[in-house]
Amino acid sequence: MKIRTLFLALTGLFLVTMYSSLFNTVFAQANVYQHDTISMEAGRTHDVFYSLKTGDKFQQVRSNWDIQFSTRKYDVTIRSNGAQGVALYAYPNTGISGWGSMDTTGLYMWPTLNDSDKDWEMGAFNANGTGSELDYGWGVYNMISHNITGDSLFFIKVPISSSEYFFLKLWIVEKNPVANKYTFKFANLDGSDENEVVLNCNDFSTRNFVGYDFKIKAFVDREPASADWDLLFAKYVTFYQNVMWYPVTGALQNYNVEVAAYQLVDTTLMDFSINALDSASISTIGNNWITLMGGMPPSYAITDSLVYFVSDQESSIWKLVFEYYVSAEGKIGFRKMLIEDHAGITETPGVSKGNIAISPNPATSSTQLLFTADMRGEAEVSVINLTGQTVYRKNISYISGLNTENIDVANLPAGVYVVSLRAGNTLLQNKLIRK
Repeated sequence: MKIRTLFLALTGLFLVTMYSSLFNTVFAQANVYQHDTISMEAGRTHDVFYSLKTGDKFQQVRSNWDIQFSTRKYDVTIRSNGAQGVALYAYPNTGISGWGSMDTTGLYMWPTLNDSDKDWEMGAFNANGTGSELDYGWGVYNMISHNITGDSLFFIKVPISSSEYFFLKLWIVEKNPVANKYTFKFANLDGSDENEVVLNCNDFSTRNFVGYDFKIKAFVDREPASADWDLLFAKYVTFYQNVMWYPVTGALQNYNVEVAAYQLVDTTLMDFSINALDSASISTIGNNWITLMGGMPPSYAITDSLVYFVSDQESSIWKLVFEYYVSAEGKIGFRKMLIEDHAGITETPGVSKGNIAISPNPATSSTQLLFTADMRGEAEVSVINLTGQTVYRKNISYISGLNTENIDVANLPAGVYVVSLRAGNTLLQNKLIRK
């Protein structure tokens, strides 16, 4: 959950990109299926972070964290491991002044707080936010100190095994977003063994989240670098059929990864609409690829006639079709196909990078660049051939909001080019095919 108000001005120019249309674009690895298997181990005890590009699988035991903190500087998300049996309760009887005398009477009647399975930034600790721009569930933004000050107390149930657990009281004291540090306290229910802990998120800056394990009183660096994975195969909680929170097994997408789902289609489908790419929900794939068949132990079947298209960290487009699921062994099989390859676009040191939308692509006479900006400004558009020669250049002005810019490619030879849009320290690039 980002700090949505005063810090937005610090971002400067920020260009939000869309993606080019796919019309039979073929690269060296495209249109060839690769088969892969994810192993979450027997009992689905592990999570697997997966890279579509490399096929790398980073496996972590799920029980090694209880809560986790977003490492992003101006993000105040705190999540809980509900799928592992962690239960979080907001203390309803008093504010932080009651830290020394918290009463558990009626605890089991209080609702549990759970992570959203739609948004990484809506963690269990954020669930009781009032909707105010300055209220983040566990704390409120202090306009004098610019810190988020904890105003809520919690009880947390921490599992040791499937049948053992213990309770703690917990207070997220504050986050200093400039220093990117959290302070939190926890203690036994009777107030004994009180601990005050400081988390320096800068020590984990390449990760999305860093975990904390109350059983060993230690932080857990359990994720690969965010840039190194696209999908997380995990057990997580969902609001099942809008009736109850329930743990399910599925795939969640990373930041900067978008997914389009096509149901009731022939799995040979290759074409899709860019508008179908969905970055609003991290569980567009989720557990929709399996269907519960019933029985005890329960059996599952792969959902029929379902195809996913995934835009990965480099905005390359992959087709993904699930093939099998062996629940008892925690094995998930699927085939993937590279549809459009955006890897290898030249990086420019010292600038923020991203991909710009180009449509149509391939193009024959002209094409359009599409992007949004959060303020007015000036930019340079250039087209570069594969030898590094700039064959087209012009300066443009852009407005706040959606922008389109026409590029004339009629006089360019057929081939592959890189289109760049540079605005200050922001550089957007994409490949263009001239037919």
